[in-house]
Amino acid sequence: MNERSLIIIRLIATQLVLIICLICLSLFTTVYTFYIIAITQVVLSIVYFTGYWEFFAMRFKKIFCFSTEIILFAILFLKLYSYSAEGTNLYITILLLAVLAFLIYELIKIIYVIYAREKENAELKFPFGKGKYIITDGGNSKVSRLMNYHYHSKIHKMHGTSDSMLFAADIVKLSDTGKRFLPHHNRDYPIFGEKIFSPISGVVVKVIDDIDDNIPFSGNYPYNTGNTIVIREENKYLLLGHLKKGSITKKPGDVIQEGEQAAEAGNSGFTERPHLHMQFIYSETEKYWSGKGIAIQYKGKNFYKNRLIEI
Repeated sequence: MNERSLIIIRLIATQLVLIICLICLSLFTTVYTFYIIAITQVVLSIVYFTGYWEFFAMRFKKIFCFSTEIILFAILFLKLYSYSAEGTNLYITILLLAVLAFLIYELIKIIYVIYAREKENAELKFPFGKGKYIITDGGNSKVSRLMNYHYHSKIHKMHGTSDSMLFAADIVKLSDTGKRFLPHHNRDYPIFGEKIFSPISGVVVKVIDDIDDNIPFSGNYPYNTGNTIVIREENKYLLLGHLKKGSITKKPGDVIQEGEQAAEAGNSGFTERPHLHMQFIYSETEKYWSGKGIAIQYKGKNFYKNRLIEI
């Protein structure tokens, strides 16, 4: 089975089927209904905040979550008149409460990632022009892998880049025009070829511009950020990766100003579909991959997963 099919199955299973199964379970059980309803509610909240809604569209997210809430309230109302504690098993009850407690803990971490103010953060200019964009991974990835996978990724840990990717963010562009689910061609993704403007002023210290763009969801990607530009501002390094081949406008040693065009979004390197990888790193040496990630903010709010930004 190819990568596209596996991802489709995973997305549908975790973001749709799981909640539907929990709803059915809460509807047909008579003993542990309220525990299962509570678990379903927390799962729905987690999916709302952390689901990969870029693939389903924002309108579907609202319809699905709102409809599920109505169904849950209807089930709760119906079960109030038929609930019975007879036949409950202490061990099953403890297990359900443990599951609920764990899910609430995960939800609290998600809320922390959205609203926490890190000790060191940077207010950066958004790297794109007019349009509607969504952060697909972002925020403190050490706190919540569900919000941002970068820090806990096995391959990043293996290569020693986890700390620098602590607050790394991925960005895609949304479009109101209809498009196929997980398109086969880069040109069908709204962000592909989109102009990228430098979020900071600084000196360009590295440029890679000759890597071919991947075919979306084709598998076997090289472990690198593809076509990349790195901009230095004192002891801070801004890295923009997965850029379109041949699109970078600067060379090492050039000075680039905030808001000046730096490249175009692409699909090169360790990436399955077009998006921009962006990270800000503190490092006292030129080995910025071994540095420490800095929290990124825009208009006073964190770059967190599923944050919508409209320019």
